[in-house]
Amino acid sequence: MDKDKIVGTVRAALEYEPRVNLHRHPISIGYAGGAVVLEGYVRTEEERRQAERDAWALFAVDNVVNNIEVRG
Repeated sequence: MDKDKIVGTVRAALEYEPRVNLHRHPISIGYAGGAVVLEGYVRTEEERRQAERDAWALFAVDNVVNNIEVRG
């Protein structure tokens, strides 16, 4: 699976995830060296963890780097 498809699939998963609000707190999604890289901020630790779980759910993902900050 190519980089753009991986990023797009992770973005779609996060957009449909009710526990992560991308409209309120944008999360940047990148792909480098076989890893999905998440950056941005959310309100709760649960949102942060859920975004990472959603990224891991894609079969082509070998690693997730979660740089999302919690800002309550």
